[in-house]
Amino acid sequence: MAQVERLRDSTQAGASEEAPKWARCFGEDYANRNRYINVDPYQSNRVHLEVPDGHFDYINASPIVLETTKSATELKYIATQGPKADSWSHIWRMIWKENQSPAVIVMLTQTHEANREKCYPYYPQSLSNPDMRINEHDEFQDGFIHNLHLASYTTDEEARTQVREIDMTTDDGSESKKIWHLLFAGWPDFSVPEGDDRAGMLKLVDISRSKNADNSTNPRIVHCSAGIGRSGTFIALDWLMQELQEGALDDVPDDEDPILKVVEMLRDQRAGMVQSKVQFLFIYDVLREQWCERWISQHPDEANRLGLATAAAPSDGVEITSDNEQPALKRQKSIHNSEAAESLQLPLLASRPSSSRGASSSPAPDARAQLEAELQEADLEYEKGKT
Repeated sequence: MAQVERLRDSTQAGASEEAPKWARCFGEDYANRNRYINVDPYQSNRVHLEVPDGHFDYINASPIVLETTKSATELKYIATQGPKADSWSHIWRMIWKENQSPAVIVMLTQTHEANREKCYPYYPQSLSNPDMRINEHDEFQDGFIHNLHLASYTTDEEARTQVREIDMTTDDGSESKKIWHLLFAGWPDFSVPEGDDRAGMLKLVDISRSKNADNSTNPRIVHCSAGIGRSGTFIALDWLMQELQEGALDDVPDDEDPILKVVEMLRDQRAGMVQSKVQFLFIYDVLREQWCERWISQHPDEANRLGLATAAAPSDGVEITSDNEQPALKRQKSIHNSEAAESLQLPLLASRPSSSRGASSSPAPDARAQLEAELQEADLEYEKGKT
């Protein structure tokens, strides 16, 4: 509903000459650089390419800034679409301007899925062919011609991620930047990682932080194919994991929902972030699991008394239910289930979101059915809009 309100506001300029806050990047020039016809940034919050005067500075990319609750630490990202074949050099032009060295690119899509291109291979693929030349035809006639060299290529088995160390240098070799390119291929479009891929994705969050120069000043580049679904889910989880580590989620009031909060903050900066319902609910599942593990690690004696263990020991651990209700607590037979459930309360994660603006009660059955139908219709419309 909030998204519909933004769309309505974006088309109502009124008497003001200033563009509405939620105005999107519509028009043929923009469309030619978009991978999907219905995914574009807000005019008021987009990355501007550094190009000579008179040239079109558009790239489908949105700067994202989130701030942690306790430490007020800023976390910066750039959410963008998977580069296209006719404009792939633009992402490197953006990185050269927007990023310090070392920088991090988190790629959450394969180049092709279901026999369709999801992202042009804009980076060196293998050590057998380690070099690529950027913008060798000098598209904007400004001398921005750079070289990419794949310095190393490994696979992090725990994170299930291809890790590429790329050196980006000017054509004369006078300046260079190091780029870490992290390719995680275990996340299907519109869906969520499962099994080992799920654990790997959480490890990827940590790796992307550690390899970046400074997450407060150096934005991590995060992209999937459209730059909203998987990208939005990853960024939301990154912020929530930081909140969890800082203790901001240890005692959350019943009328607050940090997951709903971060999705709203993301959608205020780029339309459609956390695209599908299954991705939205996935964030609850992951955070519930991580919250439980944190509680167990902080209260080992109480956890032992209740027969609880971390996810590393699933036979006695915390089982996350598939329908997003309160976690079921697996325990030793010597302790009654109700005692464990009453002793380990999860007020933060036990309830579901009821609306996009924090309403306190669940929608009526008819309203809920209508909302779910609209979600399904939105997904179908998005599929139809793919190019």
